[in-house]
Amino acid sequence: MKIYIQPLSVNSHTVEILKNRLKEVFKADVFVLPALEASLRCYNPSRRQYNSTCLLRTLPSTRVTLGVTGKDIYATGMNFVFGEAELGGARAILSVSRLSTVDNKLYEERVVKEAMHEIGHVLGLKHCKNDCVMRFSNSVEEVDRKPATFCKDCASKIEGA
Repeated sequence: MKIYIQPLSVNSHTVEILKNRLKEVFKADVFVLPALEASLRCYNPSRRQYNSTCLLRTLPSTRVTLGVTGKDIYATGMNFVFGEAELGGARAILSVSRLSTVDNKLYEERVVKEAMHEIGHVLGLKHCKNDCVMRFSNSVEEVDRKPATFCKDCASKIEGA
């Protein structure tokens, strides 16, 4: 498997974390695309956030592409999202904006969990009720509580993808 990381207004430290850890988790070749700025046409000034669907559509449609941004993002009908993905498609977007903490190890865990989650969607996984990285997270506390692993059911679906 190949994974492409598209930095969009995010620091290089976060990109390096993802490059190294996603290589391990997915046993994939991971490539970092040239950094870009998040498209201002996706910015909603009244919310002071970027629309996740709009940002997702700015990504190359090479399977599997993970856009990573330091900007706060939202999806229609939601206050914010950590990310969004095309279920069984090619692209996902991840925002690290609400995952920040002074604890570097915890930050790395959060970023990797949410990247795994979004890539899981691209690989066809839906939200999972098991003790699994695919469990839906509505807060950073819920991100912290879920494991950084796929449950047996989800792992077997990825292997078959």
